[in-house]
Amino acid sequence: MDATDLDPHAPEFLAHRYEHYSELRERCPVVWATQHGGFWLVTDHASVLAVARDNETFMHQYLPGAPDGVDYEGICGYPRHPDLPAQGVSEIDGPDHQELRRALTPAFSPAAVEAQRPQMEAVATWFLDQIVESGTGDLVLDYTSPVPAVLTLAMMGLPVEHWSRYAEFFHATAAHPQTSPEFAAVMAHAPAMTAELHEHALRRRAALGDDVTSLVLSLERSSGPLTDEQVVGVMWNLVAGGIDTTTALVSWGLYHLGTHPGDRRRLIDDPARMPGAIEELLRYYCPSESLTRTVSRDVELGGRQLRKGDRLWLIWISANRDPAVFDRADEVVIDRDPDTNPHLAFGLGGHRCIGMHLARVEAAVMLTEVLRRIPDYEIDPDGFAPYPPSMLMNGVVRMPVTFTPGPRIGPASAPF
Repeated sequence: MDATDLDPHAPEFLAHRYEHYSELRERCPVVWATQHGGFWLVTDHASVLAVARDNETFMHQYLPGAPDGVDYEGICGYPRHPDLPAQGVSEIDGPDHQELRRALTPAFSPAAVEAQRPQMEAVATWFLDQIVESGTGDLVLDYTSPVPAVLTLAMMGLPVEHWSRYAEFFHATAAHPQTSPEFAAVMAHAPAMTAELHEHALRRRAALGDDVTSLVLSLERSSGPLTDEQVVGVMWNLVAGGIDTTTALVSWGLYHLGTHPGDRRRLIDDPARMPGAIEELLRYYCPSESLTRTVSRDVELGGRQLRKGDRLWLIWISANRDPAVFDRADEVVIDRDPDTNPHLAFGLGGHRCIGMHLARVEAAVMLTEVLRRIPDYEIDPDGFAPYPPSMLMNGVVRMPVTFTPGPRIGPASAPF
């Protein structure tokens, strides 16, 4: 196969994308797609891995000018919305990116994340307390969406009482197509949210604190200080990455455990299995499905000749289901050995997700709390709804459940 006319934005492709990926991995894992001015679609683990490791050859920077207007901005080829910040951590390369990561690393190190565990447990407990006595709730809207939002805003030093605005925004923009009225309605809040981030940054410039925003502002780059626009872009990227990706991971984890009672029982009986289970959930469900790159020099990949300036689309979730690397690749093997699970859900190389340790611990805390407090929850199959097919995010819109009511165990007032 020299080329394909598959269109990653077409409803037919999106609805059956996993089948298409499987075929491409087998026949031509690095293939030229002719739609949208032409780009490379990369689906196998080896090739995706090679691209992710080479940030100099495969750039993250946003380079406008796609012939039909579908510009590749670093988050899977969707047009940049005019109301969203233009510069984020995912679009910085080279020394600037390395210096930014070094500045942020202290807040996201394993030790720093572990120190946050008590707060994670307190917030998870409080939100479950809001539904536990009723015996019914929505595990997405009442739990997996608000908990990461509160924790992320707290890390950024932003007003935590605004958690619902951020949770609803990032959930809705991923859960609804960009052409939908729901997307347009929530996007109307973007300018005010951007302004709030800017105002918070200005306050922190005047009086630095111990939050992540202060780390961003304290960065001393060899190329000069970050502009206000760049600061807001980095803040936006960190908030977005901290909220809906964790929401998606935990939501799919709860869905899997709710539909696979044997796996649920194994984790209840042996909580030590949880870290390995989370790695497998990351592999299979892979909340961030894909990212794009721009080729900076002529290079060979997967036996194909790529040219400088070519656009390239990395399919993380396809690489994570490559049978050449993973036994029973199309199944969730909840006790898969983490040492034999080289998934790419967090990316790899210099742009590997800086919040990966945070996401793992948050997911462990949130899943453990549900299994401890409402272990018999049952998902309403008619009410359950995954995100519409998309190459951006793989998540869950809603997940209503019923369970045996239990007592509140936390304080009457919110611990945040």
